[in-house]
Amino acid sequence: METNPYAPPKAAVADLSPTGLKRRSVILMILLSIVTFGLYFPIWFLRRRAALNRLDSPRKLRLWPFVIAVTWFVFQFIMGIAAGSAPLGQAIGEGAALLLNFVQFAVGILMLVQSFFTKDILEDHLAGPGDQVPNPLLVDTVKLSGVMTFFFQIFYLQYAARCSEA
Repeated sequence: METNPYAPPKAAVADLSPTGLKRRSVILMILLSIVTFGLYFPIWFLRRRAALNRLDSPRKLRLWPFVIAVTWFVFQFIMGIAAGSAPLGQAIGEGAALLLNFVQFAVGILMLVQSFFTKDILEDHLAGPGDQVPNPLLVDTVKLSGVMTFFFQIFYLQYAARCSEA
């Protein structure tokens, strides 16, 4: 018995876009961020780093910023358990607590910078393969919102990557 050449494929189709970026609902991402107490944020980058680095862009994401973010999260978790119900400043001293707040601020800035770096990678890729435009004022290029990237970071980047596939 011959098979129908017009029949749909019987094999399961992976949930990947042509770029290799895994599709994920933004609402699910918000829920994962809440359930993991924010650990999903660097994990989102780590899971998509290889696919983002395969995109047509001269920029590539490095591993170390996300390892620092995950390490900092684990360190904060351990410090929270060690401090117990006492305020952190009382448990380790006000100077040490101030230093930890500074490090937390620095890690937050590092993750914000990585979000903008990812935005640039997506813009390069969406501009087309190897496009070298002599005058960007004369050509309509894809621009993702810096304001949206600042406020919504991975949620906006996931949304922009997903919308660009259509």
